[in-house]
Amino acid sequence: MTTLMIVAALLFVTMIPRSAKYFHGRLLTTVENAPLSFFTSTDTGQIVNRFSQDLSVIDSELPLAGLILANNVCVAAIQAIFICISAPYFAAVLPFVLFLTYILQMFYLRTSRQIRIMDLEAKAPLSSLFLETLSGLATIRAFGWTKGIEKQNRRLLDTSQKPFYLLFCVQRWLALVVDLSVAALAVILVALIVKFRHSSDAGFVGVALINIMTFNTTLSVVIQHWTAIETSLGAISRIKAFSEETACENLPQECFAVQAAWPSEGCVVISDLSASYAPGQETVLRNLNLVISSGQKIGICGPSGSGKSSLVAVLLHLLEISGGFIAIDGVDITNIPRNVLRNRLTVIPQDPLFLKGTIRENLDPFDLEDAARLEDVLKRVGLWTIVNNAGGVDMPMVAEELLSHGQRQLFCLARAMLNTSKIVIIDEATASVDLQTDDLMQEIIEDNFAHCTVIAVAHRLQTIRNYDSIVVFERGRIVEYGEPGALLADACSKFKKLWDA
Repeated sequence: MTTLMIVAALLFVTMIPRSAKYFHGRLLTTVENAPLSFFTSTDTGQIVNRFSQDLSVIDSELPLAGLILANNVCVAAIQAIFICISAPYFAAVLPFVLFLTYILQMFYLRTSRQIRIMDLEAKAPLSSLFLETLSGLATIRAFGWTKGIEKQNRRLLDTSQKPFYLLFCVQRWLALVVDLSVAALAVILVALIVKFRHSSDAGFVGVALINIMTFNTTLSVVIQHWTAIETSLGAISRIKAFSEETACENLPQECFAVQAAWPSEGCVVISDLSASYAPGQETVLRNLNLVISSGQKIGICGPSGSGKSSLVAVLLHLLEISGGFIAIDGVDITNIPRNVLRNRLTVIPQDPLFLKGTIRENLDPFDLEDAARLEDVLKRVGLWTIVNNAGGVDMPMVAEELLSHGQRQLFCLARAMLNTSKIVIIDEATASVDLQTDDLMQEIIEDNFAHCTVIAVAHRLQTIRNYDSIVVFERGRIVEYGEPGALLADACSKFKKLWDA
């Protein structure tokens, strides 16, 4: 008993936390370093399943199964010894018992292992639907799709429970077979006791009968938890295969060490650039040539699917460059580690991103600014009153309850204002805000990023009407480039000709 307690303490206090940290870290590192093509081609539920089901099996089921198995193996061995002492001739039956246990374990393991993998994989579509429902809840309610989503959720829930039900059936079959086998052993034991009743001690006979009554339960637990260990090891093999088979976006040549102040000028040169989401796939940007001078403000526009957001992605080296190059302050971005490149650029995304934590951690994740600076920035974007009423910057960040959608965009703008990068990339940050908020954001961008190079993707022409130049994209190519006034005049002239015709 003391040994069992020591082993349990060692297992739960030392081994489980270390293994959980290792496997979670390995999964997280793999996902963080995965290329963009991985996320576009992999179901979200499969990724979530790795972090939920697989890690849960490793952290909870595997150590418990090992502990229970070790305990019951010892109990089974002691019971077998007591039975053999009571009826020495019963020892001749033990090899057959071990052989039968091996056969049962082999058949049960093959079946339960496959069913366990099916059980893990069957939950992935359910997780995907749940995440998609959360992200599109407003749309579902607006179009009255609630009943349809509930019906689909019940169908996927039923499907996800089928492997578990089959596993439960297999476990009942194992218990039945073990009970029948131990019943046969009990018959053999009683026959031996009756045959040698004159030489058997009554006390030992009682001990043997008591142990044979619980031997079936012990044997069943041994087989089930031995198999549970085997099937739980399948979760480890899935994580290992996932880590080894998932490509890493970082390449060996991306090792150039840039200066601490890079980029200091903010000059961007794009020469004959072609890029795709993955090597071998169709190019989404074709033969782009563009020079953005230091401090210049460039507006990017075009129809949906023209390549505007792809340009932002390739500037962050999220896409794979198949031809040409992009140089920032004379440094080819394909030679820079991608995490360094993304840390040195300021990005205001279209969809606001918030992490679980305090307002301070979301506004200044690296804790580089003092409270006065944070207060000043929040006042500049008009959010200080809201944050102050919520309890200050050290209160938990609950964006859905604290901020409206437009205010979330202003919060992201405040976060960007704390960054001192010379290049600011804005990906349709004002696409879903009202005109008043749009004007405020444009005013802040004009004042705060006056000496920065600004590359803004916009869907409203008035958003970029004061920019130095406008680039028009179509089908992954640059079709027009010039000053806003000239392009607007040309567009009006084309519209007038069409109207007159």
